[in-house]
Amino acid sequence: MSEPVIDLHAHHVGADAVARIDAEGAAHGVTVVGKKIQVGARLTGLPVVAGLTDVDARLSWMDQAGVDVQLVAGWMDLAGYHLPPADGRWLARVQNEALAALVAAHPRRFAAAAAVPLQDPELAATELDRAVTELGHVAVQIGARVEHGGLDEPVLDPFWSAAEELGVPVVVHPAELDVPDRHRRLFLHILTGNPAETTNAAAALMLGGVLDRHPGLRFLLVHGGGFLPYQFGRIARGAVAAPEPVRSRSAHPPRDLLRHFHFDTVVHDPGALRYLEDFASGRVVLGSDYPFPMRDIDPVGSVGKAIDDREARDSILSRTPAGLLARRRTP
Repeated sequence: MSEPVIDLHAHHVGADAVARIDAEGAAHGVTVVGKKIQVGARLTGLPVVAGLTDVDARLSWMDQAGVDVQLVAGWMDLAGYHLPPADGRWLARVQNEALAALVAAHPRRFAAAAAVPLQDPELAATELDRAVTELGHVAVQIGARVEHGGLDEPVLDPFWSAAEELGVPVVVHPAELDVPDRHRRLFLHILTGNPAETTNAAAALMLGGVLDRHPGLRFLLVHGGGFLPYQFGRIARGAVAAPEPVRSRSAHPPRDLLRHFHFDTVVHDPGALRYLEDFASGRVVLGSDYPFPMRDIDPVGSVGKAIDDREARDSILSRTPAGLLARRRTP
């Protein structure tokens, strides 16, 4: 195909960001501990794997995988939502500046999704505006929750207003937070916990009235949208059948709100990807989750194996990702 292949789910932590954390981070509660990074009292779940910082290896992989452009976002282990707001803002700025440096060095290969200190929605809105208008970022990545607060909390409205006004898509990505040992033991916090967190986040956005208040928002749900596409009927039923005190606060049925959501292809199963394309046709985008262990090692090939229709394949690989990254400013 002549149009560029665009991967909308990948992570980058610049070597310059790691160096700044090592040099300046202690004053902000963030330190390098061996091959991991400690954010507040929490160590990252994995070491800083080489693929996060090695740009040459990333470009080599992209060439081999047939990916022309990659949207790079920070590592959610470094979201830092549990830090004091000023420290969280510092950590977001460090990551955003490292992402901007990568894009500046390779403008035809990369675009950036901002990090924001979502524990303070006003600061998050300010940092998002800086990242978009000054650094050139084209999206923003947030966690599926803010510590124990859901994405439907009205306190987040200043951030939603900024994302809506700036016209950038919001990538919803689960973060490794307070995970029970019984889940870590079998990697369940990643295998089933992450999809569950994304499902909860999307349902909260639909049922909690966020899209009633901010109808211009657009979202990308990673890992195929978690369990949402496969249990959507249950969410739709609950919107009318749940007990009145906990029933949906939206004036719209969930199915009417699906148009706000895109889904990436990182599902690791051709049948699941075919179902996802049927469920959300025109809103499925290529993803890799590079460079983590659960990445799709051949994302373009996965689409080719699952989707027979050429037009649908081209849409997933190029046209739909490009459309999602196009800014849509609120009048």
